Amino acid sequence: MIIIIEGSKYKQLIIKAVSMLSLVIMFGLYYQHMSDKFSQQNNNLMETVVDKEQKKVDSKTVKIEKTIYKESVTIVNLIDQKKVQSIKIIKDRLLIICDYDTDIEPVIVRYGVAAMVKNTSKNIKIAIDLRTIVENKYES
Repeated sequence: MIIIIEGSKYKQLIIKAVSMLSLVIMFGLYYQHMSDKFSQQNNNLMETVVDKEQKKVDSKTVKIEKTIYKESVTIVNLIDQKKVQSIKIIKDRLLIICDYDTDIEPVIVRYGVAAMVKNTSKNIKIAIDLRTIVENKYES
């Protein structure tokens, strides 16, 4: 003879519900942990990419500034430093103001149509396009 003892069904139902609920909570916590970890890695990767891009842009900017500075020094040496009154960068032009009796022939020979010259009774204004300077002298 076989005797089957049946326990109360509500206890088994509660045990199953608690175990399923704990399983769902464990998976939820694991998902949350992994998503935080991946988002942290993604943020670190984006920061390094942005930093590298910024350094690249900064290095290009510094190279262009050095190129413009060297070209300005060359122009001042061509004109003669004593004759130069001021050098300015206005928009995309390098503006050089020098004495009226300055020999500007070397600058005109070097830059050709890129150098715009205006003679006044007090001084000579030379405007040179920076784009042409950078395109001709900048080494990528």
